Amino acid sequence: MSQIQRKENPSIALPVRSLSNIYFDPVHKLIKIGDKKSQRHYLNVGHTRKFMQTMLVASECKKIIDQGVTTSIRDLYYALKRTIEGAKENTFEGQEESDPVLEDLESALNLLREELHLKADRKGYMAGPMILEDTGDRINCARMGSSGWAIPSDVEPGIIRFLECNAKFVLLIEKDAVWQRLNEDKFWKIQHCLIITGKGQPARGCRRLINRLHNELHLPIYVLADADPWGYYIYSVIKQGSINLSFLSDRLGTPEARFIGLTTKDVTEYGISSNVTIKLNKGDQKRIKEMLKYVWFKPKDWQQELRRMLKAGYKLELEALSSKGIKFISEKYLPDKIRRQDFLP
Repeated sequence: MSQIQRKENPSIALPVRSLSNIYFDPVHKLIKIGDKKSQRHYLNVGHTRKFMQTMLVASECKKIIDQGVTTSIRDLYYALKRTIEGAKENTFEGQEESDPVLEDLESALNLLREELHLKADRKGYMAGPMILEDTGDRINCARMGSSGWAIPSDVEPGIIRFLECNAKFVLLIEKDAVWQRLNEDKFWKIQHCLIITGKGQPARGCRRLINRLHNELHLPIYVLADADPWGYYIYSVIKQGSINLSFLSDRLGTPEARFIGLTTKDVTEYGISSNVTIKLNKGDQKRIKEMLKYVWFKPKDWQQELRRMLKAGYKLELEALSSKGIKFISEKYLPDKIRRQDFLP
């Protein structure tokens, strides 16, 4: 407003979220955003549309905050999409335009979108010896049946409160089917742990919950994922955050997380048949070679694992352990790994 009153070209300063301003902090072991800023000017043909979109999203966020309500990022898009009066152009052509603008605001304000009263679809489940409070409701995660407690988008302390916890560690499981196996076998009861699945790449709510469980309850975090580049990438995101959300790494990353498996060396150590391995494709090989150069995969154990995978020429899914028996993963594989503390850093 002051810029307009001074008859200046209105502008917005935003953190640069490109690779040129992203770095790995070796002290905190997190991917972080630098201090470079960019200016988004209204009276600039190349900036005007983005400037308008930024102001629209900011205005709508203030409106819902003032009303004391929350809405989804999908609803936000539809609330703001319209044809500009006197023109044939729309404010937004798709949600792929509104989502990055929202991330710009999060980065500029150093806030989670949930703090702007926005939420995404819930994704992920948890079971185990934990009693929590979810918006005033008391939830016993040991009594949620086969489905578990659905992890919401907003897990901030004002929404989710930890009341009682008798868990010794947290096991994050990539595959929902494997989580269901462990839940059915009551692995969490036998091992006194919390089991969580992100159903693939964990959503932000799941990653934030893991961060809180570690930092507030001091629970070790073990990640169980496929022995392939994608599984290893999921682990890396849990551990030090992601490039895309580098401005939130301190709240979404958990540097002390450890990788419990699956690994290519498990094939020989546990006598897994070569019939259940999957041949690496060219994309896998390219990705592994890229990962070998990443600073967070520089520890000796990870370098050995990635090179072993390249040399072996195969990858494995967690379900491959079922070739040893349906309950092999819950009765032999995981208990053995936990007992021996056989983790990758």
